[in-house]
Amino acid sequence: MDAPETEAAEPEADRSRSLPDGTSLAFADRDPTALDDATELYLLDRHAAGDGTVRIQLIGWERDGDAVRVAYALPTGERLCDRYRWPTAGRYDESDFLALVRGLGYPPGAADLVAGEYARARNENGRWRIVTGRGSGAGRDATVESGAEGNREAESPPDGRAAALDSTAGLGRFVRGADPMAAGSASVALFVLAVGVPAMLATLTGGLTAAATAIGTVLFATAVTTLWLSVAAA
Repeated sequence: MDAPETEAAEPEADRSRSLPDGTSLAFADRDPTALDDATELYLLDRHAAGDGTVRIQLIGWERDGDAVRVAYALPTGERLCDRYRWPTAGRYDESDFLALVRGLGYPPGAADLVAGEYARARNENGRWRIVTGRGSGAGRDATVESGAEGNREAESPPDGRAAALDSTAGLGRFVRGADPMAAGSASVALFVLAVGVPAMLATLTGGLTAAATAIGTVLFATAVTTLWLSVAAA
């Protein structure tokens, strides 16, 4: 990842054209609606690198539960936000957010100082994403965010795994929606039937038959399942 950059690092050739009067040197202070189309193209070209990235300026970051939101501005002043998972203890090397902070020359404990620094971003499929410096720099541990802040789509699991997840989720919804009292009462009734029905059939037929035993077994298994459902739903 590039070291922190400033406007002063621009080559003389890149400053051959003057910015409109009143245009701030700080990206975050620029008003994109006040720029004409030619100036917008000029700024994006002026701050572009040969690797397809564009210089951006960090505005700041804030934690949002188990995520962290990093706000930044394009050279035109357009403000965007990337969202990453909050670093996990013992897995700091897998954190794109910490890779960004370290790439700017700061230790994690000084992350609050990155506001105003310059980094790089890449536009992929119409979405901007900060190059963090970890792996391919595409922000591999980014979480899902919609709109202008959504720069990465969640990966879909394989078909078989997706079906299993759907089945598990459906079972969970069924269990949570069950009435514990009703399921408990039903299980008691089924236990009584599991004993009573085979006994009644044995009395009528003069002995315990295979059919009566099978019916009792099914009723007993159903009673156990219903009892489990009652306990799980409680």
